Amino acid sequence: MQQFNTTLGKLTLVLSFATGLLSIPAIAQTSAATQQIASQQQACACFNVKVVGKGPAVILIPGLASSGDVWQTTVEALKNDYQLHILTLAGFAGTAPLPASAWTNGYLATQQQAILRYISEQQLQKPVVIGHSLGGYLALALASAASDNISAAINVDGLPALGALFAQNSAAAASSNTATAHTKNNAAKDHKAPQQPAGGFDPMLMAKGMTNNEAWQQRIVADMARSDGMTSGRVMGELMRADLRPQLGNIKVPVLTLGALQNGAPYATPAQVQTNYQTQLANAPTQYHSFAFAADSKHFIMADAPDWLNQQIRQFLQQNAAVDAN
Repeated sequence: MQQFNTTLGKLTLVLSFATGLLSIPAIAQTSAATQQIASQQQACACFNVKVVGKGPAVILIPGLASSGDVWQTTVEALKNDYQLHILTLAGFAGTAPLPASAWTNGYLATQQQAILRYISEQQLQKPVVIGHSLGGYLALALASAASDNISAAINVDGLPALGALFAQNSAAAASSNTATAHTKNNAAKDHKAPQQPAGGFDPMLMAKGMTNNEAWQQRIVADMARSDGMTSGRVMGELMRADLRPQLGNIKVPVLTLGALQNGAPYATPAQVQTNYQTQLANAPTQYHSFAFAADSKHFIMADAPDWLNQQIRQFLQQNAAVDAN
């Protein structure tokens, strides 16, 4: 898991200092519904929303330092049958960050409450919540704490206790490779930074660890550059401290976790990666929670296995989306 730990370290630091402005095409045109939503969200400013399609409601949440545009192929696959509410969270990919006064309860809790408020204000009939990474964490949190407000959730490569997995892997690496740890400690004492790029951490190198798709690597770096560095760093810190595992037993709606088995490759085998997912989500009731795994995908499954991802989502929605009342 050496690569996993290195990537997390890079992610925290790169996102904390990312700057610049780059643009990515929007998923869909702004509609009258979107304009109404923008007005209602102004007081919170917790996220921007685009609404596409008509039918049972589905909320799509991207991950840390990502735009709602990451769901583009999913939107195209579902828009004829579902009303898709595509979020971009505050502080990410050009969206204004939360004001200081909104951080009192932390970013994760604030976003959970904002999504529930949005569901109520828009009078959505038990939407399905689908989230990637950070969005997957939020989907799990809502399924655990607000089963009365949603009909189901899909967690796309998110974890309930990221920091616990980091600590577990760090401990395992330390105990299994004492010599390497000793070498690193000596380097630190000598005030050296072994094998680090001359210009610091490389966002593109990190993006390559998240997807094999070169166009998506560029997109990931662009979204990071458009994100607020302080928001990215603080939210990553919250995710590292968060632990949803005790609450997973409260889930009372169908939840599907989609895992990417190439996370950590080549330092972790697909079997090891799958075991990590299953261990982290062991408290989720088996009558509600299920897994499916993308064998050849890294973290951004929508980049490496979009057809597989959309097939999994469509099958799940056909079984679990609330019937549209309109």
